[in-house]
Amino acid sequence: MMRLEDIDHSLYVQDDVNGEHIYYLDPELTKPYTGVIYNKWRGKIESEAEFIDGLKNGLEHVYNEEEELILISECRGNIEFGISKEFEKGYLTSVSINYNGRLVKYLEIGHNYEIINVQKFYYDVTKGDKIPEGDKIITKMSYERLPKYIRILLELSDKELVEYEFKKGNPYLRPPYNI
Repeated sequence: MMRLEDIDHSLYVQDDVNGEHIYYLDPELTKPYTGVIYNKWRGKIESEAEFIDGLKNGLEHVYNEEEELILISECRGNIEFGISKEFEKGYLTSVSINYNGRLVKYLEIGHNYEIINVQKFYYDVTKGDKIPEGDKIITKMSYERLPKYIRILLELSDKELVEYEFKKGNPYLRPPYNI
């Protein structure tokens, strides 16, 4: 698999609707890039992500100035889609489920992997959830209309979310996006 820095002269870019880059291997923008792209800040890798067909489709890793891992996110179509885990000084601090860049569920984690706080941003009235006042954009979508992968993740227990292991080549993060 190719691995290129984001400023590599063999890459050409076009911005998508979210302002994220779509990467190509030709100036006519007809050959989408597949591989890993990383970027550096002050000579150190700041992030690296898997790209398929020019878009971030797979895992993205983000690092701090000391090159310590601070975030792993599943991405699909250039946006967070699936599980994200945040770290501080090697400790897991949070786990979230994201749907098209929006939080669906968020777990705050303590140093001993205990769950300190749980916040839900999707409420399924068919399962008896009461909808609080405020942002209801995701909640307006019926559970059955959520993508299969997001429904699978919502069915995991909080403990299973904390223990979730990222899978290389996760089929839910790859085109076609119909699964």
